[in-house]
Amino acid sequence: MGSSEVSPVSNTGAWTAHVQRKDWAVLAITMLFWLFDGYETYTLLVTVSPALNQLLPASHLPNLSHYSAYLISITLFGWATGGILGGLLGDRLGRRKTMIIAILLYGVFTGSSALAHSWGFLAITRLLTGIGIGAEWGVGTSLLQEAWPAQARTKGAGLLQAGFSLGSLLASGLWILLGGHFGVSWRMMYVIGIVPAILIAVLARRIPESTRWARVKTAADAGIRSINMKYLFCAIGVSISITLGWWAISSWVPSYAASLVTGTKLQAYYSGMAGVLYNVGEIFGCILFGFFADSMGRRWTGALYLLGSLIITPIVFLVLHNAVAVVVLQLANGYLTGGLYSWYTIHPPELFPTRVRASAISTIFNITRYLAMLGPILSAYLLQALGGFGPAASTFGLIYVLGIALMFFLPETKGFPLPD
Repeated sequence: MGSSEVSPVSNTGAWTAHVQRKDWAVLAITMLFWLFDGYETYTLLVTVSPALNQLLPASHLPNLSHYSAYLISITLFGWATGGILGGLLGDRLGRRKTMIIAILLYGVFTGSSALAHSWGFLAITRLLTGIGIGAEWGVGTSLLQEAWPAQARTKGAGLLQAGFSLGSLLASGLWILLGGHFGVSWRMMYVIGIVPAILIAVLARRIPESTRWARVKTAADAGIRSINMKYLFCAIGVSISITLGWWAISSWVPSYAASLVTGTKLQAYYSGMAGVLYNVGEIFGCILFGFFADSMGRRWTGALYLLGSLIITPIVFLVLHNAVAVVVLQLANGYLTGGLYSWYTIHPPELFPTRVRASAISTIFNITRYLAMLGPILSAYLLQALGGFGPAASTFGLIYVLGIALMFFLPETKGFPLPD
């Protein structure tokens, strides 16, 4: 994307001055459902150990970390599959219809997880829930980018991504309260996940369709011809770095924090607090990513976040062995490794035209989950082979180098309009 192709967008004045009430409504709706996606994802991370302790036969408990990795990987497989299908449907059927279908699927099957009577049943509900989560993100992100004014959409995209972190924070806080303080079953966390299905029944008519998509939908048959393959493959490489790094490293934060203390309630507390502080840091990281991207550019902001993630990973998992210190440092860890996810909502949507935007960004965001699903499994084996969280996390942390390198093979889109 060169400067000869389009004219830069003026970015002067207070960014909120350009945002109308209808734009805030779009953000509120998409952010609400992305919040519940974050809730469900982190619910799995903080409850996987107590759930498997109850569902697995006693003879299988020594391999609990492997079963935990399998559940996470199955969810990622569903997420990847749903994301790609959701992107294709979003470009064909529209953002609104696809979002409604995805949220209903998610709400029904995350609630079904509460009924699990075996590891296999839980795995099936995880797969189907993952499909719903994956399908929702691409169309929600496309809707926001296409609806918001050019002067504000980068910051709006950062706010949208922060919704996922708010959901994760909600899950962590509830688990501290329900699991740590009251000793309530892990099943209640999944019962709460039914709420999005109820909300979609109430809010369905309020979800708008993208007028930009409506204008170009007749040209949707252009399909793959509208996608710049160099941009696609380089963005997928950056995505591999971000996603594989998170699922192979940061997803273990609650378990790692819990491993540093003894006692069921104390472990629930520390795992929950690690999640709370991680997600607080992630919220700030996601929101500020949008502001930095408007000042420094998309590439430099993403590269600096990746560099920070590369540095902080061995500090958290290799240098520190004190539970309190590990938990407190999650503020910085979340800011960097979690805040990186705003790159997805800001940079890739600006690389592709409207007729294929949902398909392209969903592919970038989700296809890497087919690789990332191997991360928890491989790291579970590395935990044993290398003797703990520290060496395994530090080894996987090198993946951030790939993202730093490939970031500069993508065009800088700061100041240019969203391509039609």
